[in-house]
Amino acid sequence: MLKQRISLQELTVGQPLPWDAYDQDGVLLLRRGEAIPSQRSIDRLVESGLFAQKEEFAQRESVPLAGETPSALQHVVDGRRILAGMFGQNPDSIDDFAGRMDKLVQTVRNACEAHAAVSLASILLMQDTEYRVRHPINVGILSYFLAKELALDDAAQQATVAAALTMNLGMYEVQEKVDAIPGALNDKLVTMIRRHPALGAERLAKLGIADQKWITMVRQHHEYHDGSGYPAGLAGDAIEMGARIVGLADRFCAMVSVRGYRPPHKPNTALRDLYLKHGPKIDVVVAGTMIRLVGIYPLGTLVRLKTSEIGVVTGPGNGPDTPAVHAVIGRSGVSLEVASHRKTHLTDSAIEDVLTVDKISVPIRMATIWGKDARLA
Repeated sequence: MLKQRISLQELTVGQPLPWDAYDQDGVLLLRRGEAIPSQRSIDRLVESGLFAQKEEFAQRESVPLAGETPSALQHVVDGRRILAGMFGQNPDSIDDFAGRMDKLVQTVRNACEAHAAVSLASILLMQDTEYRVRHPINVGILSYFLAKELALDDAAQQATVAAALTMNLGMYEVQEKVDAIPGALNDKLVTMIRRHPALGAERLAKLGIADQKWITMVRQHHEYHDGSGYPAGLAGDAIEMGARIVGLADRFCAMVSVRGYRPPHKPNTALRDLYLKHGPKIDVVVAGTMIRLVGIYPLGTLVRLKTSEIGVVTGPGNGPDTPAVHAVIGRSGVSLEVASHRKTHLTDSAIEDVLTVDKISVPIRMATIWGKDARLA
């Protein structure tokens, strides 16, 4: 059985399940149509690992309440489902690839346009689905906002998001294996990784994609500003702007993500560390735009406050190092029913430490912070 892990955001107390649910060993726990009676039960099931058959999971369509449009978070979840359904197949023979990609790109753009903060925060807070599915969606979200900030025209924005979503098409079959290896990769995997931008571009053409900007961005997303990248060793303005955007978004999202054996970087230091280590490789215009967009504390960053509460960064505050924070876990370690705003410029509620989602044992429910903008159907 091809499995898809079910995330906390996809379950609602009392709502019938749209698929059969299994444990990590494939044992049926809940049948389609059954409802989970309490949030505590949901939290326990998700923490221990709850899975659906990948095909069933991908086919489920969100159904908003009457009179409501899907929330930003619902669009993010739907995007992951579409991607999981497409790339669960042989990447060389995906049915109606161009049409399904149009739908996927529009779904990601809908998420970003519905609520910027929710879509950006989901990169850090929604990390309980498989990396090779959530990572392209995350990079697509961040690339959309970078392309918009850099004033790319609509066609270029579309191509940039599409390139982000397909950047790893050339290594999709081995990505999970690569992420699971704790040490150095063998020569065969290294060769495949270095070939994946060109192979991905070739696959796009074979699958009927005619947009040459999109194909070029995929081919160039590992080219570096100083000419040290691959596959062609291009430098500076020879690299398509969309490829520079996708390349930087890819590296940042990878650094802050839970994946395989690799612990995530703290979000407040990830961009700084990336620039210190790879400065000459990074386009300064794209880097400057990223710094302005992400800031010191990216949206969705988890922080421990002097109040002993754990909160989520939800927006700008009184200064760059005192962002707006909403407390979501109380002093006792229990989730708060309603997220409460904390003024981090005040000494009593200042930020004491930055945390990563893998260090939090209590699930974070985005709807407690953003309400209907993070509600799921």
